[in-house]
Amino acid sequence: MKLMERISLLVRANISSWLGQSDGGPTDRQRSIHTGERELTRAREALARAIEHQKALADQIAAAEEQAQTWAQRAEEALQAGDEIKAREALAQQHKQERLAGELHARLERQQEETDRLESRLEMLNTELEQARRQIATEAPQQVPVGPPPGTAKPEGRLVSPPVEKASPSSPDIEARKARLSKKDRQSS
Repeated sequence: MKLMERISLLVRANISSWLGQSDGGPTDRQRSIHTGERELTRAREALARAIEHQKALADQIAAAEEQAQTWAQRAEEALQAGDEIKAREALAQQHKQERLAGELHARLERQQEETDRLESRLEMLNTELEQARRQIATEAPQQVPVGPPPGTAKPEGRLVSPPVEKASPSSPDIEARKARLSKKDRQSS
């Protein structure tokens, strides 16, 4: 469970830093995207381990339920044989296994919720990384100046100044996703 919380925190904390607008330009954003991709890969690996852990919990639940059933049968057999002491001991073991199965069920449900939340965040991060890649790809052609090279004279004798690059505003799509993510985090806290 702590692993899932750490991964979730890592993804939340790094989304804005990976994809935020950088003053350094496309190269810094490309570096940030590369870092984001590495972290996304690590998070996916951790998610795979978490899913394996879920399967192990499901197996433990099945084993505990099977043990509870076995102890119930033993209690029944002891009662039929007239041995109340063994029947009580078997019933105590049955209840112990049933409680264990219940606790494991609760852990499995929490683990599934965390896994679902993490999958959602990873999918969102992947989408945002793709958007950032597309943004960088579209910015590259825009950086090529149109018209005469800077510093050349116009026919009127004035120098042409280089084009001023506008800082592209943050995508409303990304902002909406960040808002939904923070809203989910507040609800889960």
